[in-house]
Amino acid sequence: MRSDGSRITESHPDYRILSQIRHGVISRLAGRQDLGVALPGLIKDAVDFVLDPVRTGRTQLADLDRVEKTFIGLKIEHYLRDLLGAPRGLRRDMMIDGIEVDIKNTIGSTWMIPPETYRAEEPCLLIATAKFDGRCWLGLLVARDAYLNRPNRDGKRSVSEEGRRHIMWLVKGVPYPKSRWEGIDMVRFRELRGLNGGNKRAALFFQENLNRVVHRSVLQALLHDQLDYMRRLRGDGRYKGARELLAEHGIMLWCGAWADVRAKEGFSKLSADEWIALPEHY
Repeated sequence: MRSDGSRITESHPDYRILSQIRHGVISRLAGRQDLGVALPGLIKDAVDFVLDPVRTGRTQLADLDRVEKTFIGLKIEHYLRDLLGAPRGLRRDMMIDGIEVDIKNTIGSTWMIPPETYRAEEPCLLIATAKFDGRCWLGLLVARDAYLNRPNRDGKRSVSEEGRRHIMWLVKGVPYPKSRWEGIDMVRFRELRGLNGGNKRAALFFQENLNRVVHRSVLQALLHDQLDYMRRLRGDGRYKGARELLAEHGIMLWCGAWADVRAKEGFSKLSADEWIALPEHY
């Protein structure tokens, strides 16, 4: 994915409408969060939703079939509308300040524009969930004939190399966050989910995943049958929690929510929702 060579300047014929849409998008986020920060997390959540690693054991885009990959675009569309607080248009995916915009996502190298959009030369919001370089992109393009390749059998037309030069980029090559499930042995994970005793289950998981930063959502999935799953880590005075069970084996369990932990050298980037198990003399 490349954003160099863009021809979008104030003299460009599409500048006015694209700038209006850009302003509408940015103003809806004003005072809340930056689009370049929000988009990668939004995409990650959409991908993980479709992969459904807990039930399917899948953690990679390559594990999805063709139909499932289209669901990623739909989830991103829904999440983006919710993020912006923007309604669905009467004919297109989203309404921004009175302008109907078609949302298109790709996990490849270009976007496919449907006939109903390019025939009317309507604006599109283009999202790239790039699987090749680990970055994501978001831009605006008016679907003009000159910017598109010839139709395929379905009548859809891809954005051409020339068309890329007429994209107004809002997010350019922001690193796409790694999945919280990356590197976890999902076959073993599902085996652990079936073990009795949440405290021992959590301790065994951390024992087998030393030095791995583990997000709270992974622990929730591991302890899916526990009403208060975080108590399985802490213990409750009557039963030893995973932290105490691990300590018996010379393993310390740390959480980024603890002020004394985040103050330690090497732990400053551990978020409040992340845990890590390390040998006692780390």
